[in-house]
Amino acid sequence: MAKSNSIDLSKFSIEELQALARDIETEVVTRREAERERVLAQMRELAASIGTTPEELLGPGDKGRVKVVPKYRHPDDPSLTWTGRGKRPTWVVEWVSSGRSLDEAAIE
Repeated sequence: MAKSNSIDLSKFSIEELQALARDIETEVVTRREAERERVLAQMRELAASIGTTPEELLGPGDKGRVKVVPKYRHPDDPSLTWTGRGKRPTWVVEWVSSGRSLDEAAIE
């Protein structure tokens, strides 16, 4: 990590600090994308050296994954669903803490 240039941020206004933060975020995103492209080019070159492509080596990312259908739906907002797997979403936690049964939200 590079040594800090010791910028005295206390001299900046809030607006200047916000603009600086936006500029920093833009620079970080730009550099990450450049690094990603550099690594992808290396991967392509290495794969080509054995007569293949990175996609053939790695395969599709979601192959073999099964989409899990939701088991529960919020009775008042049908856009809110849950498969019953993993961490309970906020609406489920609130539903159960309000004394309601999860069975009431079960999708038939």
